Amino acid sequence: MPYPNFKDKHLQEALFHPRDYIKYRKLKKNLPKKYILTYQGTAKNYFIKKYKPKRIKNLELVMAYRYKNMGFIFMPGIGSPHAVTALEEMIALGGKEFINIGTAGGLHKQGVFLCIKALRDEGTSYHYLPDGKFSYPDKKLTKELERSIEKLGLKYTEGTTWTIDAPYRETKKEIEHYVKEGISTVEMETSALFTVAKYRKVKIASAFIVSDVLGEKWNPGFHKFDVKRAQNILIDAAVDCLSKK
Repeated sequence: MPYPNFKDKHLQEALFHPRDYIKYRKLKKNLPKKYILTYQGTAKNYFIKKYKPKRIKNLELVMAYRYKNMGFIFMPGIGSPHAVTALEEMIALGGKEFINIGTAGGLHKQGVFLCIKALRDEGTSYHYLPDGKFSYPDKKLTKELERSIEKLGLKYTEGTTWTIDAPYRETKKEIEHYVKEGISTVEMETSALFTVAKYRKVKIASAFIVSDVLGEKWNPGFHKFDVKRAQNILIDAAVDCLSKK
């Protein structure tokens, strides 16, 4: 059975738009046009401590902050539906550029990865655009993020990510297959975020820190110092990147 169940759903007009929800909630639209998207509480705590941003109130799905000309979004949930709903609402509130920073599982090694494309193994993106193996970030914004990462001296690798809805169903055969294809990381949001950004005609880039390696066995490292340190530098790189605009 093809997915979604309704044929050519991506060609159909939605009943209501995120703008309708923003209007219903009477949310203010005088918000930043550029955002950093994050998922880890440690990233939020670092950003607040270093940059001392002001809280943006009245947003339900996320915790949002304003620093100079940019916003910082902490999403306490996981997965593509949550991330995409938050992204849709921030776009409806005027967001134009987004840098997605998170942790990911590594299929080859630990380290930092700048995402150049994402394998669409989640369900959300197929409600927006037709069937396809990969989704892609904005090339220019990705290059600008790359320059900021290099400026801060953080070692990184360009890589492809595998986005999946079911983290406890990352099977051994899949991992072996995607390792052979050269895929570097696995996480739960990026391919859908890239797809929605393309659909809504906004810019997005993404980078990850490997928090656990999926090899012959699972090797977690979520709370290691190097993971947190790299995450903090990526946050700084995202701030540097968006500050130039």
